[in-house]
Amino acid sequence: MRIVVVGAGVVGSHLAERLSAEGHKITIVDADPALVHRIDDRLNVQAIHGNAASPKSLRKAKADSADLVIAVTDRDETNIVVSLLAKSLGAKKVVVRLRNLELSSSASPLLPEDYGADLIINPVDATAEKLLRLVQNPGAFDVFDFADGEMVLWGYQISKGSPLDGIVLKDLRKRYDRVPGLIVAISREAGLVIPRGDDELRDGDQIYVLLPRSKTEEFKAIAHPEAESVDQVVIVGATQLGLEVARRLEGVVKSIILVEKDRNTAEKASETLEKTLVLHGNIADPDFAAENRIGDADFFLSLENGDAENLTNALLVNKLGVRRILIRTEQPQFLPILKQAAVGEAVNPRRITVSAIMRELRRGRVIAVSQVGDSGAEAREYEVTADQAVCGKKIMDLHLPKDSIIGAIQRGDEIFTAGGDSVILEGDHVIIFALPEAVNAIEKVFTRRRGILR
Repeated sequence: MRIVVVGAGVVGSHLAERLSAEGHKITIVDADPALVHRIDDRLNVQAIHGNAASPKSLRKAKADSADLVIAVTDRDETNIVVSLLAKSLGAKKVVVRLRNLELSSSASPLLPEDYGADLIINPVDATAEKLLRLVQNPGAFDVFDFADGEMVLWGYQISKGSPLDGIVLKDLRKRYDRVPGLIVAISREAGLVIPRGDDELRDGDQIYVLLPRSKTEEFKAIAHPEAESVDQVVIVGATQLGLEVARRLEGVVKSIILVEKDRNTAEKASETLEKTLVLHGNIADPDFAAENRIGDADFFLSLENGDAENLTNALLVNKLGVRRILIRTEQPQFLPILKQAAVGEAVNPRRITVSAIMRELRRGRVIAVSQVGDSGAEAREYEVTADQAVCGKKIMDLHLPKDSIIGAIQRGDEIFTAGGDSVILEGDHVIIFALPEAVNAIEKVFTRRRGILR
């Protein structure tokens, strides 16, 4: 594909890097000469210095013949103008990032088709949705939905004392009569691997389990027998993200507390939210934390705009005894610090934005695709049609790459774990987990037409 990326910031440069590695022809445009120079030195893409909100720059980038234009500058207004111009010039498809929820929501007076956008990605909306899933799944550090929400890919860290600590995978079904899911990946210091029967689970492992949503409680009973409930959530930061998360949790969680340091901002938040208790105060003040019993929270979310402040909040609240901590981070250099401190999990809106955009670029009958971890691994859901080469084949005859695994098949109302003898039928939804080196091979297998499967 010929793809034009407008905006060479963190999201734009990461997209250019990923897409270039996959063999797409990439042109990236930015008005900052330093960013363009950096991209030109580091990536095998065409980097153009210019104002992309002008027909001249877009024509220079050949947006008129592009299969896709992605507008991810740091200004919503610029991205809207880029979309309007690119589609007018002849770009086949346009994806736009908008940070303003008023512009990206369904209630906006300006509709995507008004300025030629085929898809709108809002980082706040996407990040809030992910945080909501994590709060609703205590014990998980990552949650992805598949099969219309009937299947979940659940990330779980094994702790010392867990029944899974020290167990060999092939012995799982010997110890438990029914194991409701399939462990499709293990993340350790050496990286992400697809496990085999002889692999032993151990303290500190991060595992990814594919299982029916209705069976999550069964798996928790095996992996983490302690009963957990989320009755009280404390959010720090009446930012756009903090407010959106609080709104989504209202009606889902019994008690929500939003803490904001700035009095005016706290007062505005109190007027906006209906079922959230908004407190003006500083979480770093021990008297404030004690008086408001912050340590009693079942979940703590630090959603300030500053990474250092969020990390500090996590460290402080961890000392109060809060077990479940999530923080917002924009800079990737904070992720290893957080992991080393072992005080909680981080969500990165920029990475979530990249994942959402990448989801739109996949060929074939891809219903859903999610990036897993930082390695580039993906979980995908394919809908099988009669003309696909995989239709009617046993899984063992597909010659799938070794760094991939078919985790489950949805057939009508039935969902089951796939085995080598399982036959893929028309209409099946096949859910696959693949490491980075296997992603392209999986795509080829599931986009081949009949008569050319080897």
